Amino acid sequence: MAQIAPFKALRFNLDRFPEVASLLAPPYDVISEDRRIDLEKAHDRNVVRLDLPRGEGDQRYQNAASELERWIAEGTLRRDPRPAFYRYEQTFTFPAGGKTRVRKGFVAMLRLCPVSERVVLPHEHTLSGPKLDRQKLMRATSAHLSQVFTLYRDPKAEVDAVFAPFEAKPPALDTATGDGIRHRLWVIEDAHAIARVTALMAPKQVMIADGHHRYETMVGLAEELRQPGSAPGTDPADFGTVFFGRAEDPGLLVLPTHRLVNHLDPDLLAGLPERAAPWFDVAPGPELLAEALEKRLLAEGATQVTFALRRPAGPTLWFRLRGDADLSALGPPALRGLDVTALHGLLLGPLLGIDKEAMARQAFLSYTHDTVEAVGRVVKNEVQGAFLMNATKTEQVLAACEAGFVLPQKSTYFEPKLATGLVMARIRGSGAGL
Repeated sequence: MAQIAPFKALRFNLDRFPEVASLLAPPYDVISEDRRIDLEKAHDRNVVRLDLPRGEGDQRYQNAASELERWIAEGTLRRDPRPAFYRYEQTFTFPAGGKTRVRKGFVAMLRLCPVSERVVLPHEHTLSGPKLDRQKLMRATSAHLSQVFTLYRDPKAEVDAVFAPFEAKPPALDTATGDGIRHRLWVIEDAHAIARVTALMAPKQVMIADGHHRYETMVGLAEELRQPGSAPGTDPADFGTVFFGRAEDPGLLVLPTHRLVNHLDPDLLAGLPERAAPWFDVAPGPELLAEALEKRLLAEGATQVTFALRRPAGPTLWFRLRGDADLSALGPPALRGLDVTALHGLLLGPLLGIDKEAMARQAFLSYTHDTVEAVGRVVKNEVQGAFLMNATKTEQVLAACEAGFVLPQKSTYFEPKLATGLVMARIRGSGAGL
């Protein structure tokens, strides 16, 4: 079902830029303005200048296209000579001083198809604004500057076994970015290995873990960017660069996404415990600091849906889903055991008025993955309250997606993000082709 192919990647010229870490960036949608400035200062060839370009209005997209052409022409970027898969490994420590993890996957071209075909499974709704931005950038540059992050099931680790012999050799790239993450990349040109991985992936579905807007943009522009006369499935525009991660990888880390509420009618929050009683046992708790809140969330969330409401004054309120609660409003069983669907479907939407339309407008609600930050904003009275949650488990997300369901926005946050700039691909223009 998943048709993948090797390609000749466009990569930074390591002969000219051996300290490649200063040229890399996080994905565009997690870069604050301060971080953007830091990246631009780090190097005048940092990929942020392509992926998050400067300029007035739509001129910024043309600026990115011109910069890309210049980098190719001057040799900053060069195309690999032979088609390859790209084995990508990230070593990181989370939280700081905690457990060191290794996350592995590979980058390849994926034949683009609408999500309705059920080969590529989305797990979150998308917004029109980010899609329009990525559409204009991709149309101007005719390039894939970053990867969509997907997951596939492989309980026997058969794909990893194919790559294992190559990992015993020195990587083509080994660098550490300023956030402490070590990035290693192997260029796999071996025809037998490529054929074996292609065959193993063929019957699989893949779930988008990160990059929904980019994937929908690639699908939407495929016909427009396809060379006239090219049959569908034969042109570079019919493929997108994708990172494939094994769903069972022990290095996978999903962070919780806490919900911060503001600008609500105070009476709505004050009356929430009583109004939530048909579905939740609600009780006050003495936990006020991040460490204590996280400890209790993990302990109680292991056996039942549990989340906490931290407020500027008074004790923390703990919401535990009742065993006799009517969960029919949450939909089928695949969705009923998820903290995020219970919070949105039973509290935020019907009791606080933060429905899908409000979420699309980004009204009343903001997000953070950092419990310390969430508590700090509550204490400073910057928000009315913080709903603190456990992370959605990868298996839960996969099961819901495979059953045909989409979760609320910000249901997952995979850490770390893929580095932008390691592997790129051109659809049209210099350096183009599979």
